[in-house]
Amino acid sequence: SAELIKMIIIKDLVILNLPKTGSSFVRKVIKDIFLKRRNKTLTGRILNKLRIKSIGYKEIMTDHPIVSNKRDQHGCFDQIPEKDKHKEILSVVRDPYLRLESLYKHRFWARYPPVGKKQLETLFPTFPDLSIQEYLKLQMVGNDQMKEKYGIDKNVKIGNQSIQFIRFFFRDHKQVLSEMDHDYIKNGEFKKDMISVTLLKNENLNSELASFLSKNSFSKEEVNFVLSHEKVNVAKDDMEKSLIDQDLIHFVNENEWILLEILSSLGINYKREL
Repeated sequence: SAELIKMIIIKDLVILNLPKTGSSFVRKVIKDIFLKRRNKTLTGRILNKLRIKSIGYKEIMTDHPIVSNKRDQHGCFDQIPEKDKHKEILSVVRDPYLRLESLYKHRFWARYPPVGKKQLETLFPTFPDLSIQEYLKLQMVGNDQMKEKYGIDKNVKIGNQSIQFIRFFFRDHKQVLSEMDHDYIKNGEFKKDMISVTLLKNENLNSELASFLSKNSFSKEEVNFVLSHEKVNVAKDDMEKSLIDQDLIHFVNENEWILLEILSSLGINYKREL
């Protein structure tokens, strides 16, 4: 999936943009709020006319960890400048089953396949025309390559969403990925390595973001603006018929159990039973 950093850094807050969760909505709302603040002053209106970048926040870009020569808006904790790492971290999480379905429909994998050309030709001769079942097989092959890349124990079942979450929110994710085992997750040892982060849930994003901002010196008018703000980057594909079936549920339960376990320990329960 697409991952890099265009994190938003504010005076006391850093927003990390975990892909396909709704975090683009959070970034857009925050930028709109600062634009509205600036429009209220004569100086601000002049700066807007001069197209001088907004005051009050900054966005940072860094390189994609997998796709070479690519930059976009997603970044991890270890990409935050040292001087900003002490700030509160905010991000968004989404039901892993819905997120996997959305990743399939978004088709970033068709433009940037997770495996080499020869493997694609051998294992997926119809690529990029893949059914969701074939896409799950592609994910499995991609997962094996990710495990090799990070030196993850071959006996550890781990999917891309779990690897990505650890990359985003763990202090030394490379060491964690290369050394972890089943007990590290099940016994809760991971908690000492995970950063402190506020995770808003995608399904209640407007209200949870509004509640967060109301506790962080944002005005009542700004909080109400969040509550009434329309969704951002809603793909037409996401509005189509659901592709979540027993195969997809089984795939997530088996391969993303680490993510499900970590989120459950934080009081966020997405686990679906077959």
